[in-house]
Amino acid sequence: MNNILVCPPTFYGVNYEINAWMDASMDVDYKKADLQWLKMCDRLIRSGGYLKYIDPHSDYPDMVFTANAGFVHGKTVILSNNRHKERQGESPLFKQWFLDHGYRVIELPKHIFFEGAADAIFINDVLFMGYGFRTSKEAHSIIANVFNVEYVSCELVDPHFYHLDTCFFHMKDRVIYYREAFSHKSIEGAIEKLIETCLFTQVPLDILNVAESQAKQFICNSIEIDNNIVTPSVDCDDTFGNHSVFMCDMSEFMKAGGATKCLTLKL
Repeated sequence: MNNILVCPPTFYGVNYEINAWMDASMDVDYKKADLQWLKMCDRLIRSGGYLKYIDPHSDYPDMVFTANAGFVHGKTVILSNNRHKERQGESPLFKQWFLDHGYRVIELPKHIFFEGAADAIFINDVLFMGYGFRTSKEAHSIIANVFNVEYVSCELVDPHFYHLDTCFFHMKDRVIYYREAFSHKSIEGAIEKLIETCLFTQVPLDILNVAESQAKQFICNSIEIDNNIVTPSVDCDDTFGNHSVFMCDMSEFMKAGGATKCLTLKL
């Protein structure tokens, strides 16, 4: 079942600057943001998603980006430790939601930062995890040990692509990524592991490096539900292969450095 956690943008805004996209002097069209979020939710439902909701909190405008709540695998969640103090108060709220809905919640030591599904992506049985801006590399081995899986650490080097899910997107038959967001050594290692995984599982997997223009439209921040792709990018071409592709304008949320994937957490 395609259960997805979302948070209404009731208190959303760019009130501070904690990534390269954010400019607190920039106006956000709040009515437009609300409409964009509602249209995205409608498209997720039409694509086969079942939405679960958490109540927003007036102190946490970025709570709308539920991908940062934690990393969910089965009925276990590794709760996030957000690096920036502006977002650290979100964790107790998400923790309570997970507990209320029957999840086993695991918390990392406070000095080890981890920002949830934004920096952790399963491909088959291998966990690809980002570090460099938000998530501590030390978190990787701990999380992999919890789930008893192999992992690949991916170093992010471009501040505009501060989470793995802004530059790395996995579909059932394809991985798209933006090479310049990664250190050379880490992306070469990640691709080698992808190829090895394909050979071992005998599951075909196309690997596609997207253009800078596509990356800056957050094409890697799309979401897959069944055979449908919901994307903020208007420049898709054949990027998504045989999937049905639905474009959702996410301009107001991109002012805060996030789009469709950031606004959703698959449960």
